[in-house]
Amino acid sequence: MYSIVETGGFQYKVELGKAYKVPTLDAAVGSELELKSVLLFAGKDVQVGTPVLNDASVKVEVLAHGKYDTIIVFKKKRRTRYERRNGHRQGYTEVLVTELRSGAESAKVDPKVIERNRARVAALAKQKEQNKPLTRKEKIAQGIAKPAKVKKNSLRKAKEA
Repeated sequence: MYSIVETGGFQYKVELGKAYKVPTLDAAVGSELELKSVLLFAGKDVQVGTPVLNDASVKVEVLAHGKYDTIIVFKKKRRTRYERRNGHRQGYTEVLVTELRSGAESAKVDPKVIERNRARVAALAKQKEQNKPLTRKEKIAQGIAKPAKVKKNSLRKAKEA
């Protein structure tokens, strides 16, 4: 059982219990949303909307918000000394499909799948937090002293010895 849903100007083929990254949605993490713009529903038989199905909906749970990797936009014109370099990071919302419904036909995801996905997202967030270096303000708050300045000459002499 699957469905084709339109959100954020894109169309996604969604299946029950799978997580998808869609353009940023204005919803809190952990909240449930109902996507009404279902273009196609395939259960026992295939229903195609014109353009959308009126009685169909897809329920999703917001797992996390984030940003994709940086994309470098580089523009250059020959012989005119024109060069521009910009970076861009597109935002996304990670959602988990929890229910597919069309008329009398519907299916819900197993609660274990929801818990497994929540744990995966929490583990990734914790890992990302561990790799983040402390800011100057955080170092001052923790009382971490500045490293002692070392003169280059004393480093050279230490290497020779």
